[in-house]
Amino acid sequence: MDIKSEIINEYLTQGGGFRKLAEKYGISRTTICKWVMIHQGIHNLPLTEKQQKHSVYSMSNKRKKLNTEEQQSTEAMQQKITALEKQLEWEKLRTEALNTMIDIAEKDLNISIRKKPGAQQ
Repeated sequence: MDIKSEIINEYLTQGGGFRKLAEKYGISRTTICKWVMIHQGIHNLPLTEKQQKHSVYSMSNKRKKLNTEEQQSTEAMQQKITALEKQLEWEKLRTEALNTMIDIAEKDLNISIRKKPGAQQ
């Protein structure tokens, strides 16, 4: 049995960690991890409890991070929408005030200030 198979079998049967095996055999932890994952994929073996715990933990952390980022993005968008709605309301009031001023000026001064539709310049 070669060292690669021995390491893979030891990991799968005894459940030791990649770091312990790396220290014991003097091979990098990532190399051992790749060997085990390839072996499991080729032989269609299920993940060990340790692997399942690690993969579920990392996936849930990524989801939490994404949810936090999405939440911050949503809050920023809501703030922008609120600011734009206030600006729109202000512009509506301004337009109404200007129209009222023009109406009063036309009535008091008896002159037409607004441009007539279809009039030539």
